[in-house]
Order: sequence, then structure tokens, then C-alpha cells
Amino acid sequence: MVRRELLELREVLEAEKKALMKGAVEEILKWASYKARLANFLKDKNLTPEEEEILKEIAEINERNKLIIEAGLTFVEEAYKFLTQLLYNKENYGNNLENSPRVLSKSA
Repeated sequence: MVRRELLELREVLEAEKKALMKGAVEEILKWASYKARLANFLKDKNLTPEEEEILKEIAEINERNKLIIEAGLTFVEEAYKFLTQLLYNKENYGNNLENSPRVLSKSA
């Protein structure tokens, strides 16, 4: 019976979601590694109907986490594009030093 490992995997996915929401990269990596070990253990196991239901729930949680990851990556990509365009687009600033970006604070 693999019920204990399935329940543990479900808990890991919930912890991973919390880490994703906080943006805690090191914690996300820790959970990903642990998740992979549990998934590797569970592959090719014969599951009871009750365990199959737990596995379906796990798949739903994993899909939700995947969507959170994709949304975060999209945000980072858009922010990078915006910043790149802002800093390097000559149409915005030209070659005129008066129009080039300036740091307004020493702490920036």
C-alpha cells in the first residue's frame, strides 16, 4: 500500500504552492526535489481505488502549481521586456544625454 506516500506527496504539493506564492526559490527547489523522489517511488505501483482518487487530487494540485509557475514566468518575461524596451529603445530616449535615464537616489 502506497497511501502514506500519496498523502505525503499531496502535502509536499501544498507546501510547494505556499513557496511559489512567496517566491521562495530555495524552498521551491527543495520541494521539487522531494516531490521527484516521491513520484519516482510511486511510479509503476498498483493503486487501490481509494489511492487512485488521492492521485487524481494530486494531479489537480500539481496542475494548479504549474499554472502558478507559468503565470510567474510570464510576469518575469513581461517585466524584462518592458525594462529592456525602456532602457534600450532609442525612440524613447534618443542619443541626447538630457533624455537618458537617471538615478534619482543613491539607494536605487
